[in-house]
Amino acid sequence: MATNFTVIVGVRQHFGNEEGAFQDIEPNVRFRGRKKEFSFPCPNVDPRETALLMFQSRDVDHQKHKFEINGPAANCGLLLPASPNRDTWNGNIMLIEPHHNLKEANNVLNIESRNASGGSGGDVDDFIIDNVVIIYKTR
Repeated sequence: MATNFTVIVGVRQHFGNEEGAFQDIEPNVRFRGRKKEFSFPCPNVDPRETALLMFQSRDVDHQKHKFEINGPAANCGLLLPASPNRDTWNGNIMLIEPHHNLKEANNVLNIESRNASGGSGGDVDDFIIDNVVIIYKTR
């Protein structure tokens, strides 16, 4: 069975509520605010097969953020892993199961920074995401 991949995010993205929070370690990182949706295709995807989502993250304080592909109903167990510390990048690999409903076009990765209680108000976590790539099986 053949595979293909799509680069969903190829530039560092800062999520949170404190623009400039990473100026000392990642100057000029693109600030996205509290949330952003990234639309992406998966040409000729076989939606019955498991895919891999690979990405880098930095300074993720907890696992209560929204990190969803194609809506909340499809995202059982899809968590943004917490980082061990602020000073290192973390490599992450996640399984994207058939219930995530990958399609040939108009897939959506939704990332939303949340506070320590999982809410969207107040002081939300500031973190960086980069190099988000999905590898999937084709028909």
